[in-house]
This record gives sequence, structure tokens and C-alpha cells, in this order.
Amino acid sequence: MTWKRHWISTIPDIGSFYLSIARLWDLVEILYGLLLEQGEEDSAAQRLHRDAHYKLLHARVMEVLAEQLKSDIDKLKQHRLGMELESEDNDKEDGTTLLLVSQAAECCTPSSPEQVQATRTVLLFESLGRRLFPPESDQSEEWERLRKEFLEPLTEYSRQRMRLYLNDMPRVIKKYLEEVKAGGSIIKSDALLPNDIISYVKDKDVGEAAEIQWKAMMENIYQGEENKFKNCLAVCNITYAMSAAPTTELAASSRILVSELSEEPAWKGKVIILGPLPDKLPLLHSIQGSDLKSRYDFVIRTCSNSDSQGVDFDQVCDLILEVAVNNNLKAEQMIKVFVFTYSVRFGGCSTSWKTLYEAKCSKFKEQGYGDDAMPHILFWNIWDIAGFMHRVEEPHPGVTLLRGHSKTLIKSFLDNGGEIGRHQILEAAIADKEYQTLSVVD
Repeated sequence: MTWKRHWISTIPDIGSFYLSIARLWDLVEILYGLLLEQGEEDSAAQRLHRDAHYKLLHARVMEVLAEQLKSDIDKLKQHRLGMELESEDNDKEDGTTLLLVSQAAECCTPSSPEQVQATRTVLLFESLGRRLFPPESDQSEEWERLRKEFLEPLTEYSRQRMRLYLNDMPRVIKKYLEEVKAGGSIIKSDALLPNDIISYVKDKDVGEAAEIQWKAMMENIYQGEENKFKNCLAVCNITYAMSAAPTTELAASSRILVSELSEEPAWKGKVIILGPLPDKLPLLHSIQGSDLKSRYDFVIRTCSNSDSQGVDFDQVCDLILEVAVNNNLKAEQMIKVFVFTYSVRFGGCSTSWKTLYEAKCSKFKEQGYGDDAMPHILFWNIWDIAGFMHRVEEPHPGVTLLRGHSKTLIKSFLDNGGEIGRHQILEAAIADKEYQTLSVVD
């Protein structure tokens, strides 16, 4: 079943599961992404006219947005918004109940050029306006009034709650690790993601518990039906642009995990790093360290790079081919390559992915390797400062471009051995128990 068909099948349930995939804005991005796939960035009206499936999905998304926005505005009018994180319903001293809101207002207050483009492309304001305002009204005046009275206050409220949530997450993680350390908690191998674990490996109170949790996670992956990372390699390039702690921890933990799980003799325990100036050629390097803390220190020390020009696609492929030839590797021993970075370059040339990839395939064939030996390369731009929805592009078979990160995306990456596409992201989004009652409409 294709990604498009999956979304068609779940249209009736969008209102019930949108929170699982992250936020309401993701639904806007889905509409936008479907247009981008077909090169229809400026033709939403035509797509709505000729594509009944897209029209149905578009209408349902706009209905959900309008319903949530009306509900949120009503809560704001009643002065019943709560900031507490402990529960969805919090009682005030007078006995009334505090309520939370969705992110519908944020969808109507785009904060970046890309978000502005997305809302304009999917005709968000025109479509919502028909559902919110009287037909005879001036929509521009109505939107201006709504923005000042409700949208801006609701958006600020949502952002404050997100800041509270992000500030609270470390407390939740550390509490679990403290229980592991005290022996009062059964170690759950999937309780924490790799980046969560590594963020505490240097903590003087729970560092040892983080080491235990990492070992439990790795053992669980090893004991699975199949180690899906057994023929994988990561490129290590942590730049100053990625210096924010969560991004660095995700980049470092992903590299360490991939290197430990790789089973092929040429790749086990290794990463690709960028060499010294001036050439900064990629080098295959073994990760040093007897425990997670020392390996983390090694990755940060060795892979940190002040140059933000990005990883060179050509040079990475050339190095992989060189290692394969020198080690007499068979086609089935070739690898998938994960590049956790925020930019990629192409040896100074400007050309299409098709041209670049086919040129590399020719080099592999010259050394006796068929098309199946050419590495699949995932460029994962984890430096997602704007907080956009994670987006997947496949500009050419064998190349995947991924942007952004979330718990859902990281979990999907782990569960699928790095095979990330729209199908995998959707499956991860609706995998929780409460979404197993979703109906399929064919």
C-alpha cells in the first residue's frame, strides 16, 4: 500500500490521531508535501479540482483545524487554560477545570518563510475562512481581528507549554535512571532512546545507570529477529552549527549505535570522519573507548568540526569503494550509509542527484560491483532549529533526504534499521495502543 493510499484510508480518523504524529502543523505539511511531490507548489486549486482523494483529505484537515481553533478560542474566552504538565485536567481552587489547547493557532501564525509558503500553497487561510467567518464578511479584516484577539495569545500559550515540557523531560528521564540505579525499577530496554541515554552518561549521579540502560538497549537489538544495522556505517561530522546539546547528543549516539551494531569486518566499530585541513578528506576511523562515556568523549573530540561546508557526497562514496576493494568485499557485504549532518556538498559541482548517483554506480561497476552493491545513502539533517515537520525526500533511488527529528522519527529509524520513508513514519505514528482501532476505508 502506498503512502498516499495509507492517508486516504485513514482520512476518517484524522481528528483522533493527529496528536500522535506530533502536531496539527504536520497535517498542513502533509497537504503541502503531496503538492511538492508532483511539482505542484503553485497549483493547489487545480489539484483540488481534479483529485478527489486530495480534495477529501484537504477538506478533512481543514475541518479538524477549524474545529480545534473554535474550541481553543472558547477556552481562552473562559479563562480556563492550564499550564500544568501533570495531567490533562487540572482543578483550580474554585473547582473549575483547567483545559489545554491544540496548536491550531500556531498553524495560522506561521513564523518562517517556509511555513508562510506552506500555508499559502495549501490555501489554508481561504479554506479556514470559509469555515470560520460569515460569507459576506471581509476575510482580511476578520483574520486581523482574530490574530490580535485570539491567535497571538493562543500561540504564545502553546509555546510556553512547550518550553515547560522540554524543561520537564530531563527530570522524567533522570528519575527513571535513579530508580534503575537504586534497583527499584525493572530495566526496560526500550524505555529511553539512544540520545536520552547518552545525555546522562556523564552525570555523576546516574552515569552508571545510563551505561546499564545502553547495554540493555543494545542487547535487545542484538536479540531481535534480525540486526538490521549489521551492514551500516555512519559519517561523523559535528559542526558548530549543531552545537546545541540535544542535536549533538542525537548525532553522537546514532553514530556510536550504528558502529557497534555493524557486523561486517570492514565496518565494525568504525565511523567516517573528516580528515585534517586543508583537504578534509573523509577517513575511516575506529571509535575508541571501553564504555559508553569514553566512546562519547571520543566521538565529540574527534568528530567536532569548525567547518560548516558539509559532507562531500563524492568523497564519501569514493572512500567506501576504496575500502571495499582493499578488503575484497562481496556485494552483499556493502553497506547502508547514514550521514547525520545539516548540509551536504557535491565536490563543488552543481548537478542532479540522478547524474551524481549514476556516476558513482559506474565507478563501482568498474571495480566489478553491480548496481546492488552501491550503498544506499541517507542524509539526515537533524539540525532542525525551526522545528518543522520531519520531511522525507527520495530524489533518486538509493538516496534519501530526511529533515528534522522527533521521538517518533528516532524510534522509526531504530525499528526499521535506518529504512526511513513516509510509510515507516506513518506506521510509527499510529503504532500506539490507542490507535489500533483506526478504521481502514477502501
